[in-house]
Amino acid sequence: MSEKIKEFERALDLAEKTSVNVSPRPTVGAVLMKNGEVIGEGITDRPPGNHAEINAIITSSRDTKGSTLFTTLEPCFHQGDTKPCVDKIIDAKVGKVVIGTIDPNPKVRGKSIKKLQNSGVTVQYPQDKICKARSQDLIEPFKHYIESGMPYVTAKIAVSLDGKIATKTGDSKWISSEQSRELVQQMRSLSDAVMIGSKTLQADSPSLSAKNKEQQPKFKVVLCSRPSIPKTYEPLISKGSKILVFCNEEPTDKKKWRNTEFIKISTKNQKLDLIKVLTELGKRKCMNLLVEGGGELLGSLIDQNLVNKIHMFIAPIFIGGGRSINSVGGSGIKLISEARKLSNIKVSQIDQDIIVSGKFI
Repeated sequence: MSEKIKEFERALDLAEKTSVNVSPRPTVGAVLMKNGEVIGEGITDRPPGNHAEINAIITSSRDTKGSTLFTTLEPCFHQGDTKPCVDKIIDAKVGKVVIGTIDPNPKVRGKSIKKLQNSGVTVQYPQDKICKARSQDLIEPFKHYIESGMPYVTAKIAVSLDGKIATKTGDSKWISSEQSRELVQQMRSLSDAVMIGSKTLQADSPSLSAKNKEQQPKFKVVLCSRPSIPKTYEPLISKGSKILVFCNEEPTDKKKWRNTEFIKISTKNQKLDLIKVLTELGKRKCMNLLVEGGGELLGSLIDQNLVNKIHMFIAPIFIGGGRSINSVGGSGIKLISEARKLSNIKVSQIDQDIIVSGKFI
């Protein structure tokens, strides 16, 4: 493995291992090298903090003149929360910049590369295909958000070996192990919003909170055509997260719903229009959405090709029964050839559970 690949992988590792949600920014890692030594490194901070490239420069232990900067994403060009990174790189007299992937944002796309080159900075790209792919994976939610105006949708579901999410009485606590549930807590902390349907709210009384009190999702989202306060509503109320209820009709007792915003959405085939729901979330700078709803919500999203990624936690148990609840509802398909396929499939084990993760093609 060449030194260039090794140091670029260091930048990738920094970004991939971050435990901070920096949305609506992309996750970026950067490493600054000089004479074969790492002299600075950084990841992107939450807004309005620094971008990764700036953190690498300001933490540098030596003069940055003539150094090489490895960054997983093209440095920013426009004025946002911070001054343009490209100007800081030029001011630091960095000699070479190795860029993992071009920024999909039209305000940046390729402009920083041209400015660096016009300022005498050498610009290169990693030759290793895996490094390129990892760089693109890092910004996939950001790219989807920029191009569609909707959040990147990740679904999480816990199922038995026979594909059930609850018994015939609706009991589902707990199918997955405690360790699996702790992992889901981490997923929540890296999400802007967590979504469920009204049936999940009534059956499970979830909090949808993350364990880390400092990193709560901005929104807890409930889809409920005609909302009325259920007894299971109270656990949703928490500091750091606003409750968004998407509905066709607003309740008459709105004042009783604490810390809640009601958003009226039209229906499509007698269900809330999910594209409009996601568009409204996008307007609220929701880039990463975690769906923890039941089979009907997940099935409806899959039917409309609105799920980008899925994590299926499979527990070594059988529930059985024709009236037990299946993991995926919706309309489904007529032919196997129409089945939704996954790519980038990863299989892992946590305690007794098997986790199958993949991206929808």
